[in-house]
Amino acid sequence: MCRLLGLVANRPTSTYFGFYAAPKNSLEKLSKVHCDGWGIAWHNGKWHLYKEIMPLYKSQVARELIINCVRGRIIIAHVRKASAGSNKIENTHPFIYNNWVFAHNGTIYNRDFIIKMLKCEHKEAIEGATDSEAFFHLVVQEIEECGDVVIGIREAVSKLIHNGIKFSSLNFLASEGTNLYALRYAEEKPDYFTLYYAHNPWIHESPQLVRQLMRSKLIKDHELVAVASEKMSNDSLWNPIPNKALLIVNSDLRVHIVPLD
Repeated sequence: MCRLLGLVANRPTSTYFGFYAAPKNSLEKLSKVHCDGWGIAWHNGKWHLYKEIMPLYKSQVARELIINCVRGRIIIAHVRKASAGSNKIENTHPFIYNNWVFAHNGTIYNRDFIIKMLKCEHKEAIEGATDSEAFFHLVVQEIEECGDVVIGIREAVSKLIHNGIKFSSLNFLASEGTNLYALRYAEEKPDYFTLYYAHNPWIHESPQLVRQLMRSKLIKDHELVAVASEKMSNDSLWNPIPNKALLIVNSDLRVHIVPLD
């Protein structure tokens, strides 16, 4: 089981709020349970990726990296609690392939069958041993074949279901560097495999915190939409993504929800 955080902003921004300053369910707090590594990908004209196999809260470099280096218009982050694949860097999310970045929360119980559905170039590109990376390649393969992101995601999900592949959750965040895609599709524990989205989730926090973040230019003049596995701040700001639905956040911060069933 893992936790996800993604955002789309009107300009390159920081995710310090989600990592450290969020009063509820910051990634640092969540990493004390989801302690099998962490990673972050950010896009500012091209993708940058950083991952570690140690827990986020124990990292010697994470806070400095988040404060001083990570600035992206799109950011995808992940803290891992391993259910498949050992604690190695190649099994740590997010994954990147052909300008797509992907992070997953859940377990798919037949990785080998997913791999059988992949073309050679996707099989050969897999670096780790997780079901998540195999599913990522199935999603990208279907998008490439049909030329449409929503149809491709729907087709990848449909192939798992029609082939009887069991899973706890297919929840993921993905981006091609323009839009953010957030799928919530849970078959088990729907109260756990949640996803929420919020516009500017810091705005109702303490004035002191907001002033601090603005002085440090971490949120100054930034507008963004955040997506997270759990609410990170004032509950009234966070909207649930319905189960078996895909949330799309466009580059202009418009939000669309597309049912997949």
